Amino acid sequence: MAKFYGVGVGPGEKSLITLKAVEILKKVDMVVAPSKGEGSIAYSIAKPHIRGEVVFMDFPMTYNKKELKSKWEENAEKIRKFLISGKDVAFITIGDPTIYSTYIYLLKELEGFEVETVPGISSYSAAAASLNLPIAQGRQNFAVVSSDDPEEIEKILDLFGTVILMKVSRNYDIIVKLLEEKGFIGHLVIRCGHDDEKITRNLEEYIGRKVDYLSLIIAKKEK
Repeated sequence: MAKFYGVGVGPGEKSLITLKAVEILKKVDMVVAPSKGEGSIAYSIAKPHIRGEVVFMDFPMTYNKKELKSKWEENAEKIRKFLISGKDVAFITIGDPTIYSTYIYLLKELEGFEVETVPGISSYSAAAASLNLPIAQGRQNFAVVSSDDPEEIEKILDLFGTVILMKVSRNYDIIVKLLEEKGFIGHLVIRCGHDDEKITRNLEEYIGRKVDYLSLIIAKKEK
């Protein structure tokens, strides 16, 4: 039976893809890229290293669980057929495959097949590096949270001195207010690792504006 790989290609900068990811991409028969056409960010990073066939699969950005599940099952079935036919398949994803990735859902649907997950550099690790900002040192703890639930964010801000907020576009204005109330200094990183990357500590600049989906905040409590 063929093998299925989940390959993290890093946050966006083409040189941040790992040697192992490159090795896998060069040897597999097929690479599956999320999104449509060459608009896929993961594909634009991986493209120079791909030797086999490329298949683009649409994964809708929706909160409709029924629609999502149906699409995941449909795409997983396509991959299952490729594997049964004897083709090694790599599914590519930006960042790391185990952090907020569509790959996680495919992994559940492909139980029974041989699988290897290839880690990638996460967006928040790359963002901290761009800032020359230590995430944690000594015995410090830190939290990485999605930004769906403002009440949950507020609780976490009370527990940790360093908080990384992912997908901040969903509740940006509320998050900025909470950080100010809780005494945090925030660093907003937009499209980390891309040519149009933006970094700012002036969080208020983006209040009331549409913030790019690929945005995060690294927040540290003032001493």
